[in-house]
Amino acid sequence: MNKDKSKVIQPVAIILFFLFMIVHSGCYAAPRNLSIKLRGVYDSKITLTPFDGLRFASPLAVVPDVKNGGEAHFEVPESMLPGEFLIRFDYRAKKSDAPYPAELQLYINREDIRVGANPLFLRGDSLLLDGDRENKAWFAFMNHNGQQRQQLGLLQQLLEQYDRPGSAEWTQVLKAYESRRKAYNHWIDAQVMAQKDLYVSHLYRFQRLQDRIWKTTPAMRTDALCSNWFKEIDLNDTLILKSRQMNELMNGFMGIYGAISTTDALRDSLFTEAGKVAIDAASTGHPRVYGWMVDYFYNGYETYNIVPGMKMLEQHLNNPRCLTSKKIAIAKRLDGLKTMKPGVKVRNVVVRDIIDREETINMATCNKPYRLLVFYDSECDHCKELLAALSKWYAVPDNSKKLEVVSVSVDNSRDQWIPAFMDNAFPWIDRYAPGGINSQAATNYYVLSAPNMFLVTNAGDLVSMPNTVEELETAIYKH
Repeated sequence: MNKDKSKVIQPVAIILFFLFMIVHSGCYAAPRNLSIKLRGVYDSKITLTPFDGLRFASPLAVVPDVKNGGEAHFEVPESMLPGEFLIRFDYRAKKSDAPYPAELQLYINREDIRVGANPLFLRGDSLLLDGDRENKAWFAFMNHNGQQRQQLGLLQQLLEQYDRPGSAEWTQVLKAYESRRKAYNHWIDAQVMAQKDLYVSHLYRFQRLQDRIWKTTPAMRTDALCSNWFKEIDLNDTLILKSRQMNELMNGFMGIYGAISTTDALRDSLFTEAGKVAIDAASTGHPRVYGWMVDYFYNGYETYNIVPGMKMLEQHLNNPRCLTSKKIAIAKRLDGLKTMKPGVKVRNVVVRDIIDREETINMATCNKPYRLLVFYDSECDHCKELLAALSKWYAVPDNSKKLEVVSVSVDNSRDQWIPAFMDNAFPWIDRYAPGGINSQAATNYYVLSAPNMFLVTNAGDLVSMPNTVEELETAIYKH
């Protein structure tokens, strides 16, 4: 009889256990609610935007007209959790005022949060947070952290600028700095352990100070700093990928290389070296962190057309541990580098004009010695700068005699291009490629981002792919 009962109880226990696990895990996987009560101003539009890993991009939701004392309610889907969010207030202190912006950044994880906010004062005791542990912990940590970093910063500045490195006085400063640095890092580690159930504790480690080699030349000190840049970060922690701190870490790292990049050629070399150092470090961590790092450098290399860097990425494409989202794009760009070489015959370009008629640009027929094909995005700042410089250069009669220009928009839609076409009023042919960056025109030229330029002879032979107007001029007058 007991044996029969045990046969019945065991399956029931298993079922109850799995039901418990489903309910228990659901407590952490469910969407979260954010409510914001407006105080201290007449009214405000309130916008909630998630940080997508690279920037605060598309708003999650907008509540257009919240009055003083009223509330805005937002539901944050589990796919965005945990994460950092930007709350933007476009408020009017008085009814007669024009809207004025104010911003607040908050972390959301396992708790619903109620915020009492006066857009005039979004810090300290003026900001009321209820039902929240993440942001209270983060604000407390950063406040204490700032006090400690200030003292360490003074000592570090003295070590870097003292005119007698290695002297007895300098050595005493070094001892004081090292003692404080170790105590500071120990404090951070203690905070991480004490608050390990909070998302923000994953971000504390970004504040750690690495061991630096002080008793050497400034150049060797910089090399060591770059080599050890990622040693204080847990590269197996995928939650860091959603943080602004990860981007700030990368900006600081790239800033070191950028500061010593005095020419475009040196920039390409140094940024390629930077990518190798960073990706090699990330390859020892979680595959998603490894892949994120490859994506980060792909975006940079593609934006600035850094060919050596793009070629460096090839070695990571077939590594199964590298979970890059850019594998196809990188492979396509590498194919383009192998195909689009000086001397090759380029393809004709099928585009549409302002009244939406199809037009084929015959790249082997031109009345001038050269034709420049420019792919651009009307909302891209880098494109705007390039086209402005090109317009100024083209206005010189000696230059326009040698060159015919055709610009092709790869905007997401024709409706996006039309206002730009009217505003730009370029002194050359300006057309739209249906499909934008995924158009056949862009595909034929292996264009994955904008801007991109192709200098072609009047017989349709590729001369070069200049990045700047200066490179274009050099190619024309020295070819």
